[in-house]
Amino acid sequence: MTSISTMGQAIDQMERIKQVQSLFANYQAQVTTGKKTNLFKGLGIDVLTSERSRADLDSIDIYRRNIDIADRRLKLMNNAVEEMKAQAINVQNAITVQTQQGEIELNTIHEIAQSVYTFLVDLVNSKDGDRYLFSGSDTQTKPLVTTSLMTTYMDTRVDEWVNGTIDTDALIASYTDNTALVDATVGYAATLSNAGNVFVRADDTKDIDYTVLGNDPAIRDLIVTIGMTANLTGTLDEVTLDAGDPLTTVTAPGATAKDQSDNFYRVFNQLAAAINTAVDNLDTIGYRLSGIQAQLDGIGKDHQEDRNNLMSVISNVEDADTTEAALKIKILSTQLEASYRVTALLSDLTLTKFI
Repeated sequence: MTSISTMGQAIDQMERIKQVQSLFANYQAQVTTGKKTNLFKGLGIDVLTSERSRADLDSIDIYRRNIDIADRRLKLMNNAVEEMKAQAINVQNAITVQTQQGEIELNTIHEIAQSVYTFLVDLVNSKDGDRYLFSGSDTQTKPLVTTSLMTTYMDTRVDEWVNGTIDTDALIASYTDNTALVDATVGYAATLSNAGNVFVRADDTKDIDYTVLGNDPAIRDLIVTIGMTANLTGTLDEVTLDAGDPLTTVTAPGATAKDQSDNFYRVFNQLAAAINTAVDNLDTIGYRLSGIQAQLDGIGKDHQEDRNNLMSVISNVEDADTTEAALKIKILSTQLEASYRVTALLSDLTLTKFI
């Protein structure tokens, strides 16, 4: 039996089958992954749109992470500042109540002030992980390193005041004059004097400064004032020397009970007023931190909107229509089946069958 050569037709048919199989595999991948292709080059002329959109998306995600980190630290700082205020108000209230009652319980005020002072030191040294929040850019250095120097300094000044070596004006100046009571004596780290600011890169054009240093005047004044309140009330046994008191009783200086009372209340009232001023100034810090948080929140919302738009662009370029792909798979399946049958017929074709 003579057969007819169908080699050329068969090769052509097999090539068409390969093309259909390739399309079939591509549409199967689209249904499985939901994407038009797994390679950028498969996007054709849309590849630049996809790559640029993804690059912009990466930048936005970096800025959003920056904002999230800064927001967490701002919350911790704001909470610390609010707690400083609350603790200072506890001392303020104790002073007010004692003054209104007309008799000062020095031990009560001392215990409250000493406890608050210790807590304030811990708040100044607040951390986020291993980073000190109130150290500026020198995040690895504790801002308030030691308090023993200030305690010794204040002990000496109060003793000098009690003994009459310095007068009341000099005592008040000793803790209100920053050139007399310098930061190093308060216990602040030397690095705070030249610490850089802390910024958050929120977008391409915004570097937002959210620095609050541990020796900010409001915080420093509160530390010093409550420290002196604790020291003063811890040193004196009574405000004035009353009849029958031992001569060893430690009181405010003065030749008479009135002089002693006047000297004490000049210092005591100044401390109360200074605490009140420091609390007000802490409010200013809190408002600033809250304002920065609100600003970052607004920028973050803008980033989210931009992100949504970019995701929409990427989706339009890269995402496949799975319903359409499934339909095309069905059509291609029919085409493949028909092609296989034709190929089988061609391979079995003889002259007799051909005629």
